[in-house]
Amino acid sequence: MLKENSLKANMLWNSIGSLYYSGCQWLITVVVARLSSSYDAAGLLAVAMSVSNIFSQIGLFRIRSYQVSDIHEKVSAGEYVGFRLTTIFLGLIFTYIYMYFTCSRDSYTVIFLYLVFRAGDVFIDVLHGVDQQHLRMDYCGISMIIRATLFLAAFIIGLAKFDNLNVALFAMVVATYPVIIFDYKIASQFTDVRPSFNAAVIKRLFMSCLPAVVGMSLCSVVVTYSRQFLGECYGASSLGIYATVCTPIVIIQACATYVYAPLLGTFAERYEAKDASGLFRLVFNVTLSMCVLFAVCAGVFMLFGSQLLTIVFGSRIAANSYLIYAGLFSSAFTALVAFLSDLLISVRDMAGCFIGNCIGCFISFPLAWFLIPRTGLNGASYVVIISYFIACSILFSFLSKSVRSLVIDNPDR
Repeated sequence: MLKENSLKANMLWNSIGSLYYSGCQWLITVVVARLSSSYDAAGLLAVAMSVSNIFSQIGLFRIRSYQVSDIHEKVSAGEYVGFRLTTIFLGLIFTYIYMYFTCSRDSYTVIFLYLVFRAGDVFIDVLHGVDQQHLRMDYCGISMIIRATLFLAAFIIGLAKFDNLNVALFAMVVATYPVIIFDYKIASQFTDVRPSFNAAVIKRLFMSCLPAVVGMSLCSVVVTYSRQFLGECYGASSLGIYATVCTPIVIIQACATYVYAPLLGTFAERYEAKDASGLFRLVFNVTLSMCVLFAVCAGVFMLFGSQLLTIVFGSRIAANSYLIYAGLFSSAFTALVAFLSDLLISVRDMAGCFIGNCIGCFISFPLAWFLIPRTGLNGASYVVIISYFIACSILFSFLSKSVRSLVIDNPDR
């Protein structure tokens, strides 16, 4: 059996790999803004990325949180892999239907190619779940570094040589799919990861996670729809400017995720042990760390944001640097929604995850119609902030209820 890494080592490897991967994803938006003759390509890529978030929610099916908190391995790795292939298939069908009814025809090819690229990411995620279960997230970090380097190089070459976004995205797919073999072989060292399509297990996982997945999928619509509506109101070029300015903030949002992702198994262990005080301290410490992260970044953007955007994107984008601040707040609430949702999944409160996220989604539609035409490009961020603030409040109330139940069941702790 391979030697396990410490929690700190796993967090470090996961953070380095994820940060590098997110940074390369951001550089794609820089490249498309720099190498394209207009911001239309950046707008199309922004739409494709937003739509892919809906696919990711269905494809991932929040099973990574469920998988790594399955501390007794009641479901085998092969069954998790088989289930992931099933959800990827369902996610692609649902997202293409969504694309057909909500997106313009000139964006179809871009969305299709980006979804194929994301499908590779989503499949590898379940293999990384196996690595995490066996406390070897160094392999996760290495995989992300390799894939990010390959897809960035392929995208730059494709766009620079052919001046075609579709070619660049296709090159990303060709460059990164072989890495799946690497991840598959690594995960196979720990356990049997050959896909197992056990109908009973698929049904049980599907029904167990469905409320949380529906809730999180609807919740992701908040960002997707607000951006699409912004594009409808102000055009693809304006959407491209908004997405270009706000994309660097996604890296910070991803960093917040790295803080808690390796700890999901620990959350589950403390919950099972009915250690309410320990669970609460861990939640508080993670939340505080996320708040400090965003506060520091807000200070950096206030001091140097305009200059950094000028250096990276040029003076035209820098003139819209004011979009950073609302975007940063919206990113903070997006990270907090994900954290609270994953916590509820870890303690198996799927109904609470569903209710909180659904309410956040439904509120976003009237907010988008009212705010975006009246507040300009910042309107999309305002919609996300308000919708997710309400969702976070509801999610936290459900989590508090679960923690209080531990105190009642185990008053000595």
